[in-house]
Amino acid sequence: MYGFKINNKKSLAVGIVFFSIFIALTIRLFFLMIKPTSTVQGELENHQVEYTSDKNYKIFDTNGESLINYKNKYVMVLDTKPFKLNNYEETLQDLLALNFIMKSEDESFNFSDIMQQSGKIYYNITKETYDKINKLNDIKGIYTYVYDELDLKESWRVENIIASIDKDNVEEGSFESEVVSIIQDNKRPTTGFYLDDKSIYRTNETNSGVNNKNIRLTIDSSMSDKIRDVLKDDSFSNLDNVGVVLLEANTGKIRAMVQKDESEANVNLGIGQLGFEPGSIFKILTEAIALNEGLVNVTDTFTCNGNICTNSGKSYAHGTLTVNKAFEVSCNDIFAKLGQLIGYENLLKYTTNLGLYNKVLGLAGENREEAVGVMPKLTDGVSNFAIGQCVTVTPLQIAGAVNAIVNDGIYIKPSLIEAIVDDDNNVIENIQNEENRIFTSTTSKLVKNSMSNVITNGTGTAAKVDGIIQGGKTGTATGEGGATTHGWFAGYFELDNKLYTLVIVAPNINGVDENGTELAGGNTAAPIYREIIKALISE
Repeated sequence: MYGFKINNKKSLAVGIVFFSIFIALTIRLFFLMIKPTSTVQGELENHQVEYTSDKNYKIFDTNGESLINYKNKYVMVLDTKPFKLNNYEETLQDLLALNFIMKSEDESFNFSDIMQQSGKIYYNITKETYDKINKLNDIKGIYTYVYDELDLKESWRVENIIASIDKDNVEEGSFESEVVSIIQDNKRPTTGFYLDDKSIYRTNETNSGVNNKNIRLTIDSSMSDKIRDVLKDDSFSNLDNVGVVLLEANTGKIRAMVQKDESEANVNLGIGQLGFEPGSIFKILTEAIALNEGLVNVTDTFTCNGNICTNSGKSYAHGTLTVNKAFEVSCNDIFAKLGQLIGYENLLKYTTNLGLYNKVLGLAGENREEAVGVMPKLTDGVSNFAIGQCVTVTPLQIAGAVNAIVNDGIYIKPSLIEAIVDDDNNVIENIQNEENRIFTSTTSKLVKNSMSNVITNGTGTAAKVDGIIQGGKTGTATGEGGATTHGWFAGYFELDNKLYTLVIVAPNINGVDENGTELAGGNTAAPIYREIIKALISE
């Protein structure tokens, strides 16, 4: 009983305090609102326009899915001139409600200060507050809207690379300038507000950018998301920022270009670096060039004396092998001999025509410069050139080069923009890609067969997926002094009667796997290749 009295006293005290605040606020509002001035009434601007998005264009994937990630920002605008016209008799309850609602957002919010200000005052508010304010229908001089603010926390996602282009600071001829030329005449989405005859703001003239030009990418977001899920699997938690490029072979379209951590500089484009040594995946190109020039057949034999081949860190001689078998077991000695037959100038000519040593997309500018790779010098040695040890490439470059072999010998520069479209994703203009035959169909078939043998019997058995057409090549590249090692897998597979080229790089690998085997392309990138294909072919 005694405790009940104490609680009653506390409740009474709280009620008195609340009632006192209510009375004080009511009196303040009475003096502030009862006599709106004719001066304010005569100076009203009856129309306002607000931008409702950071961007004046949309980005779609190849299937028409919107790709730009936004986060909603809720805004209340208080226009002081019409707000001062609020009348005590008409709007007291709503004004009191507005005051209490806004106090939860901004403790300094009060009508006395507002009455001393001029112009428009913007408040960023929560969704809950936004909904509450929109139920206050009779207050003069306020309006709300939702603003689409770019969410760039994963700034190196492909769509975010495009969404973050600074249109006022692009280099001529760059990828960014191409995008800006498409969207330069676009209007940013807006919404308009007008004052009705009671000085209450109403909405009108919403412009969502209906006549704007937008960009449809080659990216398939469903494929990309499946690849992201694979990279995030606990099985690959020991690997750093793995990069993946997936090309549709007969078009060169980039269907996926993702990496494990997309908040870091883009691995696939070599942002902020010189690219990566490709190691033994470069042998795909070396074999194709030697065959295409008629210098060897896949059944020709060469002898490995262990000059540059090793096993467990020691010199290892493979003995006499056919070209096909040497590819299967990734024999450095024999492929160095193929390089000698081809010659430096021929290797350089072919690889240049396959898109190496040049940007693929053309990204430029501070902190977003796409790598061009490093062209090997004659003094580096043609033997090193032939086994991918004195050249650097980006995963996107090497994917385009390998894709030429997968695509019947025809090189198509990998592309990211598929079409210019309207607001509803209807095509305004399709983007066409040039084709350039580099290898004969026969060369393409022979090398693809060699790649298939690698997965069946060679260094790439960890990439095998039963029941599909596939082929590939492992690669392990170790930098000078052995400080860094990169694991690669470059391959192809068939899905729904289409061929795809898939390249994986696992940078900066070190240590051993669960079996105690030193980490290399065959036990890092190859299993990722396998799991990606399994994810893509699953329903």
